[in-house]
Amino acid sequence: MLPLIGQLCHHVTSVDVSWSGATDTGVKALSDCWSGLQLKSVVLNGCHVTDDPLIKLVIRHKESLCRLEVFGCQFLTPSCLQTVYETCPGLQHLNIGQLPKVDADILTAMTSRLKCLSSLNLTGLQVTDATLDTLLQNCVKLQSLTLSCCPGVSDLTLHSISKHTPCIRSLDVSGCKAVTDAGVQALALGCRRLQKLDLSSTGTGNKGVNVLANYCSEHLHTVKLSFCHITSENILKLCRHCKRLKMLHLYGCVRLPAEREIREVNETVKVYALP
Repeated sequence: MLPLIGQLCHHVTSVDVSWSGATDTGVKALSDCWSGLQLKSVVLNGCHVTDDPLIKLVIRHKESLCRLEVFGCQFLTPSCLQTVYETCPGLQHLNIGQLPKVDADILTAMTSRLKCLSSLNLTGLQVTDATLDTLLQNCVKLQSLTLSCCPGVSDLTLHSISKHTPCIRSLDVSGCKAVTDAGVQALALGCRRLQKLDLSSTGTGNKGVNVLANYCSEHLHTVKLSFCHITSENILKLCRHCKRLKMLHLYGCVRLPAEREIREVNETVKVYALP
């Protein structure tokens, strides 16, 4: 399929072959094409892709490429990522989650060059609060940041987010066990435009939810609190204050209000929880 796109589909600007059988051969075809193909978005999540074809692809489409997603492409090396940030300094969306060879040095070097990033996914990487503080100072235009299951993330990172990227819209720190109410409070006080927040499987409790209800009520529409210890009173307060709330995940939360109680304070929110 990819060779055909390269040869015949001159007006294609976005290619997404995530979790498919796409390999180096197909990726290479997208850079070897003789057509006027100019890709803006390339999504290869979960594909068996190695350095050389991806490097050629990035170089071929460097003038147009603004989104690159290579989540779980485990064969990619820091050398390949170096070519990415050196060749495409205008990249706006980057997903390098679950790349085992990514370390603090490559992250720091990469984000020092990618000043236009608006979304970044670092799921599962071995990052520290210090590394992320430097990253956030470099990427002040970030609107969306995913740090799911990053064991080195703590409240200090949420403090850095509130300090350096106060206009962030979406944050995912699910599975970051060291995130607590203190970090959520710093985030809520500094990032009043938050729309989507995932705190599932963190140390967030009643104080954190309470401060979200008090300070982030204007824009929040999606909140995920699965496997957090929260009382029904604070869940109801969040629903009552956040009038734009559309989605609330509460899987694994024991003390839930009745659906009728939620409907009385917010008719639009959809609650997802175990029966």
